[in-house]
Amino acid sequence: MESGDGNKTGSRDVMCPICRSIQNHLWKKSDSSVIRPEDLAITDKRYGMTFEIRECECGFRFAPPSATDQLLELYKELDDPAYELGRESRLAQQSSLLQRLRELMPASTSLLDVGAANGMLVDLAGCAGLRSVGVEPSESLAAAARMRGLDVRTGTLPMKALESEKFDLVACVDVIEHVAEPLALLHACRTQLNPNGKLLIVTPDAASSAARILGKRWWHLRLAHVGYFTPSTLAYALNLAGFEVELQWRPGWSFEIGYLAERVGSYIPGASWLADRSRQTRLMGKTVPLNLFDSIAVVARLAH
Repeated sequence: MESGDGNKTGSRDVMCPICRSIQNHLWKKSDSSVIRPEDLAITDKRYGMTFEIRECECGFRFAPPSATDQLLELYKELDDPAYELGRESRLAQQSSLLQRLRELMPASTSLLDVGAANGMLVDLAGCAGLRSVGVEPSESLAAAARMRGLDVRTGTLPMKALESEKFDLVACVDVIEHVAEPLALLHACRTQLNPNGKLLIVTPDAASSAARILGKRWWHLRLAHVGYFTPSTLAYALNLAGFEVELQWRPGWSFEIGYLAERVGSYIPGASWLADRSRQTRLMGKTVPLNLFDSIAVVARLAH
């Protein structure tokens, strides 16, 4: 129940999934009362459309349980055929992250990718000589990975089939922002790690310059994202789950020129001609590196 100002929570109201405080306020109203599996597509471009988002006194922003209770079932049904179209740029991103992990732990022999989609990181890790396994809730994406001969299991952590398996590296790349209970995810990752293993988390940074400038039109504000971290709230969550941060950086990504042109059209009136123009040239599919400094990558180890 809302208090008199319509923002502050009452004593029986929603609890922050990180610090468990009920001292939070409405940060953004919901844009949708009905959600379908396709609304959670990785390639969805309706920036600024979200569930109700609340901001806790600890700084974490999140969608309340009333908005997220059906998420897992929706992800199971998700089919995102456009995801494969960006394969080249996504492979470049995943390769860069894997290289950083291998530099930090050269002796690593195994990797678990949580939220593996169609298995690109699993594939790269396998080609690098690692025993690689993926976990993915979308039945269609996991099936697409298995069609390529990759070990991607349909489901989420914790997974009974993986209870006895440990990994040197566990990766959660652009996953934790999709999860209603991030601490539960981090605890599940912890149980899969070898004692000296490394956990990689990559997620949008709600305190980045892009987020502050664009406000509620920021491109990472999407229906699929139900948790919004900053470097401090992510470190806090990791500490609560028994980790300590070892390294943090701003990961760069790779984008096709046609993709960038289409996205620019979402922000600049009349600029949609850029996307139309790019489709008529050979540059459309060309991939270029770009760092928008709007995401954070963290490598964490088990706290001792």
